[in-house]
Amino acid sequence: MSAAADEIAAVLLDTGAFLVRPEAPFRLTSGLHAPFYVNCRLILSRHEARARAAAALAATVPQPATTIIAGGVTAGVPFATLVADRLGLPMVYVRAEAKAHGTAGRIEGGAVAGERVHLIEDLISTAGSILAFTRALRDAGAEVEGVSVLFSRAGRSARQALEEAGLAIAAVCDLDTLLGVALASGRIDEGALGEVRAFLADPEGWSARHAA
Repeated sequence: MSAAADEIAAVLLDTGAFLVRPEAPFRLTSGLHAPFYVNCRLILSRHEARARAAAALAATVPQPATTIIAGGVTAGVPFATLVADRLGLPMVYVRAEAKAHGTAGRIEGGAVAGERVHLIEDLISTAGSILAFTRALRDAGAEVEGVSVLFSRAGRSARQALEEAGLAIAAVCDLDTLLGVALASGRIDEGALGEVRAFLADPEGWSARHAA
């Protein structure tokens, strides 16, 4: 991809955010078992890593068109906050669903009607959460044309869903880049890499073979 992609790949590796464990697979939200997991939240505990992630994400935000930065609850909120601070822009966050008390709001931080909002998320896989957050912002009157993520492992169906929703995505780093940097730096061996590739080629089949 780019120098920024390699840098964020290194950040993910240095913070332990890229976990490869074929012998004890991770259970994903989808219910599938996978040999790897990416936990971008681990970046937040390190100042230098946070700063590098914020700079990389901020560079993808359209300027000066964007008037508000938005983050999705929960993982997108800290990264959206970092980007908003870096760009000197207002920031809101979007709940998965409206709260059942108080103002019963789904979008917190201010009104978005008539604003050009750019969504920030930590990563994308199926795009389900991103599409839901985008719908909520648009329903509230915001103009949302793009989303930026630190890491992407979006497949063809996710990219197609974003395109159909009229949503452009800017991903700082993707799985191919992460695997390449991990292999070159000795953070992953050929055996583990083979398991990751096997999962990507046939997620359902790999999961069925490795489910406990």
